Amino acid sequence: MQYRIHDMMKLPEHGHCENCGDPIEFGEYFCSDACSKEYESDVKEAKRLDNRFYILMGIGLVITAAAAFLVKIYIL
Repeated sequence: MQYRIHDMMKLPEHGHCENCGDPIEFGEYFCSDACSKEYESDVKEAKRLDNRFYILMGIGLVITAAAAFLVKIYIL
């Protein structure tokens, strides 16, 4: 059976929760305060992990540069 677009029921205008994806009223971002807090917690944790990554990459870059400098001085 083929469905045509005009044969389908139209859904009311709606959005989806940023955290869990449940349908919500258009213009809203979260379905509940619990979802809002969970989303904020997840974003905060992601930022914390990003900062750790940048710090570790910076330390790695400094160590690599120092090792290259020391190799150049003492070995070459």
